[in-house]
Amino acid sequence: MLRVDRRLLQNVDWQLLAAAVFIMAVGLGCLLSLSLTPGRSSGALLWRQLSWMGVGFLGLLVVVSIDYRTLVRAAPALYVGGVALLAAVLVLGRTVSGARRWLHLGPVSVQPAELFKLAFVLALVWILTARREAPLPRGAIGVAFLALALPFALVARQPDLGTALLLLPVLGAVLVGAGASLRLLGTLGAVGLAVLPLGWMFLRPYQRDRLLVYLDPLRDPLGSAYNVIQAKIAIGSGQLLGKGVTGATQSRLAFLPERHTDFIFAVFAETWGFLGCLLLIGAYAFLVLRGFEIALGTRDPSGRLLALGITTAFGVQTLINLGMVTGLLPIVGIPLPLMSYGGSSMVTSLVGLGLLLSIRMRQFQ
Repeated sequence: MLRVDRRLLQNVDWQLLAAAVFIMAVGLGCLLSLSLTPGRSSGALLWRQLSWMGVGFLGLLVVVSIDYRTLVRAAPALYVGGVALLAAVLVLGRTVSGARRWLHLGPVSVQPAELFKLAFVLALVWILTARREAPLPRGAIGVAFLALALPFALVARQPDLGTALLLLPVLGAVLVGAGASLRLLGTLGAVGLAVLPLGWMFLRPYQRDRLLVYLDPLRDPLGSAYNVIQAKIAIGSGQLLGKGVTGATQSRLAFLPERHTDFIFAVFAETWGFLGCLLLIGAYAFLVLRGFEIALGTRDPSGRLLALGITTAFGVQTLINLGMVTGLLPIVGIPLPLMSYGGSSMVTSLVGLGLLLSIRMRQFQ
């Protein structure tokens, strides 16, 4: 039976929870509006999303009831298990639209790359706090990069380059928070940018097309550029106050692809307009800033780095999705946290919030 010290309840961040619940309610509203489309059976997606939210909240409660330091100590086992699942995807995974990212576990499918993000952050914290030395020894930095190398290659091989690249800013933020030399990190970043053009040779044809379309959106308007063009039309048609549920023709008539998942923000923008988008983005900004505030207010180094890594992953994923949908960034297939339809993403986001709550509740211990 789960136990939570009543004294810890005094430090529960209800505002963080409220922001998350608001964003999830917005996502459910978008799915509900799509389910009202005549002749389309989107209602099942709404009920599945509600089910995954229930699973996610259960995971949140479990994580909140556990001292986050216990999870940090278990990080090596979680990391090895996560890497094993990533390897299993390449052998046993289900292929959808040319990508092998899902594992069948009975009646459900899970995306191990989403779940691995939390295991990666925990592993980084464990590596960087095992020895409390100042300045941070280069050996620990090297081990942290080694911890990135294998999962990065496995996730990119699926291929899921967007999620693989998401691990890089998380690593950078945690290293900075741990006190790594900015000069060393800057040098490594410059080297990475210098060899970046060589990555073109390893990209798949559709990934190259996405980059070319990003540079020239009219290059293939009925092919690679179709998604982002339709998303821009949907967002622009929302204007100031939106077209309402019944008037959102781009979304309800399925001109907009991937409207339940990666492009759900365009659905919301068409329905509620510019002012609605400001409110939603404000909720995301509040949640991210609250996460950084938790990191700053935590005395324990492992708690500070854990909160920093989780918040960075959440914030960067949100920025990438919004940039992708609006055409400011190339399409990489990353869902919008707490809004996009998908069980793995929803559960991972809620468990990550559970870790933030656990840190906040215990930050004065």
